[in-house]
Amino acid sequence: MTAKVKVKLDDILSRNSSQVEPDWVKSIQNLLNLAREANKTYKFEKAIEHLSSLEEIWDAQGLPEFSRELRLDLHKEKGKAFAFQGKYELAIKEYQKVLNLCHDNTNLTLKSETFTQIGQLLAKQGDHDRALGYLQRAIGAYRRLNDPEGMCKALRNLGVVYVELGEFEEAELTYDEAIKTARETGDRLLYADLINNLGTIMNMRGNWRRALGLYRESLLIYEAGQEIRKQAYTENNLAITLSEQGMNDEAFEYFKKARETGTNINDATLILIVDINLADLYLKRGQLSEAEYHCQKAHRYLLDSSLVNGNLVETKKIFGKIARHRKDHKAALDFFEEGLTISREIGAKFLEAEVLMERGILLRDMDRHLDSLADLEASYHIYNQLKAEGKQVETEKIIKSIEELYLEIFDLMSQKVDLKDKYTKGHSDRVASFALLLAQELNLKSNMIKSLVAAALLHDIGKIKIDDCILNKEGRLTPEEFEVVKQHPGWGVEMLRGMEFPWDIKPLILHHHEKLDGTGYPHGLKGEDVTLGMRIISIADVFDALTSDRVYRPAYDTDKALEIMDKESGGSFDPVLLKCFRNMIKTGKANLVINSRTHEDEMYSIWSQCLHPREETPVEPKESYPEKVRV
Repeated sequence: MTAKVKVKLDDILSRNSSQVEPDWVKSIQNLLNLAREANKTYKFEKAIEHLSSLEEIWDAQGLPEFSRELRLDLHKEKGKAFAFQGKYELAIKEYQKVLNLCHDNTNLTLKSETFTQIGQLLAKQGDHDRALGYLQRAIGAYRRLNDPEGMCKALRNLGVVYVELGEFEEAELTYDEAIKTARETGDRLLYADLINNLGTIMNMRGNWRRALGLYRESLLIYEAGQEIRKQAYTENNLAITLSEQGMNDEAFEYFKKARETGTNINDATLILIVDINLADLYLKRGQLSEAEYHCQKAHRYLLDSSLVNGNLVETKKIFGKIARHRKDHKAALDFFEEGLTISREIGAKFLEAEVLMERGILLRDMDRHLDSLADLEASYHIYNQLKAEGKQVETEKIIKSIEELYLEIFDLMSQKVDLKDKYTKGHSDRVASFALLLAQELNLKSNMIKSLVAAALLHDIGKIKIDDCILNKEGRLTPEEFEVVKQHPGWGVEMLRGMEFPWDIKPLILHHHEKLDGTGYPHGLKGEDVTLGMRIISIADVFDALTSDRVYRPAYDTDKALEIMDKESGGSFDPVLLKCFRNMIKTGKANLVINSRTHEDEMYSIWSQCLHPREETPVEPKESYPEKVRV
């Protein structure tokens, strides 16, 4: 017992020695009222001090247990004070004591409220599974009570957990249900809470204008209701969105107001999240020392409170970004790795994607392009899975900035082939398109698709070394001439020696003429040694060759080309892949590719489809192809 509390107890004991029971009852009630008032005025330390004094008075006198109602009030007020201080574990313990006192359904309303409070606190701790369990129990209890207002509050917190988990569609559906109910009940403050949370989802999904509108609408309601604390949280949300759109000065003013409010009302959670957001904003301004100061404050608080949650991931991410700006790559990698580990432990997919993106940018700066693209594509696919369109677009831009360096190399090489052999004009582009379409039909991962497309774009680069008299010969090649042609895959790989690509394309270039039965070239690979990528490019290459004019023969129509290829099913071609390819051709999915003319920027257009599948309306197969080119 502290000296301060001891003095207070001694004073109370001396004043109440003659008439114990009525004075004790009065003293306890006074302490409880003082605690309630302290909580209302954001003096949480004072509230806990009053409540602790109340408990110690009973212990000091060895008096009977508190009355049930008094104990419920005590634990509710204490849980509230601990929660506002950010002492979530202590708050949960107090609320668990409330549940322990609710043995039957006579306190179903209190149980429902307590389920919601515990669920909210567990979510802040990053314990999402338990949080979902408590919130679902709260919703079930509120339904039994036919309490729409309570159900709205539980749904709101359930939506917050879904956002933390990155399940934005579930969150949006949850908020839609709650908003409808709030409108029906006419509860303006609850409605403001819900549209505020919905604004967070809109921002994450890239609809920042709607997010700003929702935040501003809720802010007006809070201001009218003098809801200082909720107003500050909304100012923080507004500032985040403004900052992401580059409106940093306006964002800074909102952050500043929110932090001042957090300090005035002793709201540790609000101060924490604003410190994190200020750190990020200062980083965008290039003010590294200020960014580090606010990030360290937030990080220290989280460690002191033993909190392992999304906020801790945010601090690791910002520390990593600061280190990256200072060119301390090792420290940056360590911070990002810590952030990834925590985000995966707590199941925060959105944060995992954010850290992967930041690490991908760092690896790009370190010229580790292969590792960079692996992180960025992993990030992109998480955003895609979560339907976080805004972040998805941002990540895609970074991926493209790296890939364009390689596409420029591909473009230069393909131009050399075009200059060498006018009949191959467009062939490599079409082979890449066919390979892309078939890979998408097979639902292959984007990195595999990119390997296929990149290899297809360069598969004939070795033909540059073949003499014109052989390459452009109108008649049948002699066996000796064909042996020269068979060297072009190896020559292509030789030309790429010393070049490192983010995709494993050299084996695909070297072996695109291999056959399942071992009769292909240059190495006569057979069976399983002919990989999936090799099999796909082989089908695409032969089909385009058959459906294109050659110097030694006119183009076949699609039916004839497929008939010729069917005869080689199981020998030259994989039967399953060929059947899938045939179906793709027959349903018209490749009509815009077959024997098409290509443009100067065709390569970039094809490449863009590796992340975004083509959206084409299948049309009936063409009966003839009047604009044929020699390839």
